[in-house]
Amino acid sequence: MNAGSDALYRRPRWRMVLLLAAPVLALTAVWVGVTQLLLKPAVPGAATPPDQVVQFIIHPAGLPRLDRRRAEAFLEQQVRRLVRDAAFRGRFLAEYRVASPEEQQAFRAHLFDAFKPLVMDDIRAYGALEPDRRTAFLDDRIVAYNRLNAFLGHLHISKTDLGPGAPSPQEVLDLLMQKTTEQERQMGLAYAQALKARVEEILTDPALKADFEARLAAPPP
Repeated sequence: MNAGSDALYRRPRWRMVLLLAAPVLALTAVWVGVTQLLLKPAVPGAATPPDQVVQFIIHPAGLPRLDRRRAEAFLEQQVRRLVRDAAFRGRFLAEYRVASPEEQQAFRAHLFDAFKPLVMDDIRAYGALEPDRRTAFLDDRIVAYNRLNAFLGHLHISKTDLGPGAPSPQEVLDLLMQKTTEQERQMGLAYAQALKARVEEILTDPALKADFEARLAAPPP
């Protein structure tokens, strides 16, 4: 049998292979579409039930998939709900308590990853300043932190609220070590020490204390 005849026999064989493979390829494409679209939880909004918000934070394709801008918007919206809506807060915490230990661990790790850039912004900004500009920066941050604390004043979450899922001090330390570099920890420690020293200075100086109280009483700029 010559080469031309071999080619004629091969063509139907390859055609049959393609016909058999087509359904498999189609199913593969459908599965990829499902995993990429349908299995990704929708980003919660202002009316999303609290159990879905908790599951979104836990899901590996939930909060972790958001870029920084969308993650910040999500966190701001849901924190406001936690502060202002006691019923939402109660159901949110209840959903966290019934989650498995692995899910609770993912919940804490994903929130840490989402909040870390916000904290590191202040730490890096302080480290980049010339020494003579650092006090003014600390003063602005102290005012901002006090205003945030006042906003979060109604958000009381205790170990009882978290149940067995409350992280131990060792777990918090382990998470910090896993999620930060040595340089970030050194920068963070320097910033925390500077903040502490400035707060102590303010509290022991009546004039400075009165000035800060006036700044906190004034409407935010």
